[in-house]
Amino acid sequence: MRLRSSLFACCGLLVQLFGMAVFMRGFFPAPVKSFGSVKAKVSEIPGEPVLGLTSNWTRPPSPLFGRIVVMLVDALREDFVFGPKGRQFMPYVRHLVEQGSSHSFIAKAWPPTVTMPRIKVTF
Repeated sequence: MRLRSSLFACCGLLVQLFGMAVFMRGFFPAPVKSFGSVKAKVSEIPGEPVLGLTSNWTRPPSPLFGRIVVMLVDALREDFVFGPKGRQFMPYVRHLVEQGSSHSFIAKAWPPTVTMPRIKVTF
């Protein structure tokens, strides 16, 4: 009887440890490292411009757009705008992107997000 309860307790402890390991792996993910980044050497960095020399610009270039509107929508799915039903859900935004009068940028966030530090503070 004592051996059976000890075995049950050990199995329960192993399940608890496995659950904690899975939780910790998901809650504190390993940092993703970029393999394509190469650091520049000091000799390859261009020098500062010398004072007194004239620039090859006679006037600043004309702007590409007359005005800029930044639209940031948090948690908007990409397929909601650019998917097959994008014309139905967001016709004006889809029209602007297809017309070429606007540019879209899609950022994908991975945890931890802004709310993760707040959750960690409570514990």
